Amino acid sequence: MANIDYIERVCFEKLFDMSSGYILDFTNRTFQEFVYEKINIDVYAKYQGLSKAKILRRIMSDYDNVTVGKLLLELMRYMQAREMISDENKVTFRKCSVIGNRLIGKKFTVKKSNPATPFKPTTSIADYDLLLKKLTDISNYSDTPQLRGFEFEKYLRNLFDVHGLEPRGSFKIIGEQIDGSFILHNEVYLLEAKWTNKKIDKGDLVIFNEKVSSKSGFTRGLFISFSDFSDEALTTFAHGRTVKIILMTVQELSIALSRKFDLTKVLSAKVRALAEEGDFNKSIFCL
Repeated sequence: MANIDYIERVCFEKLFDMSSGYILDFTNRTFQEFVYEKINIDVYAKYQGLSKAKILRRIMSDYDNVTVGKLLLELMRYMQAREMISDENKVTFRKCSVIGNRLIGKKFTVKKSNPATPFKPTTSIADYDLLLKKLTDISNYSDTPQLRGFEFEKYLRNLFDVHGLEPRGSFKIIGEQIDGSFILHNEVYLLEAKWTNKKIDKGDLVIFNEKVSSKSGFTRGLFISFSDFSDEALTTFAHGRTVKIILMTVQELSIALSRKFDLTKVLSAKVRALAEEGDFNKSIFCL
């Protein structure tokens, strides 16, 4: 029997929407195939006549920590792949991630800051191969550049959420459009995301830097570009101004995902390079 108590079970019941007897959007056939692939159990041979929710409850009661933890985390990865994580369930998702990782033996520390702020695990259950595939799919997106941009913003929000960075989608304030924001080490970062064939010029960086600087002394920014940044922008942007932003290209992001780099650590290293060296465009190859 897995070491999972009643309150922890309730978290998974809520996350997987098990009250009606179902598990997420699985049919009987797809649920049978999924569980067999992940933990080599034919659920309808072993648990005849039971609903999907009752089968999962029985598995949690009948099997060891590692088996149960692996299945629960795989179900959560399925939710990520199907883009089922929402503002309403992301706190529950993080709590369940902590429980699942504990069951399979992964240890982590939980930072306690503000009691009103939901905790998040330092371990990640990110499916890097899937994230890389979705990023590549945007490159092959056949619609308008504007729609590709919207897809990119949506992708980044999911990417940040997977890494526990508490993202916010695009929003408007008076006179400004913000592509989104996220929280890194208790600091707020505004996001600028450009998926265009033209390299980003100095003017774009100046505008975004001013947008960030106008908010507060502790607001920072991340500018992600599909087509890199012009030589002029990289050479002259920092002259005569306080730089509050860091830069990243989609190519860098793709390499980071292919090498399974933790996004939080990549961003932290870029921020540190800006603070210590004044380098707002530190390459991931130099981190």
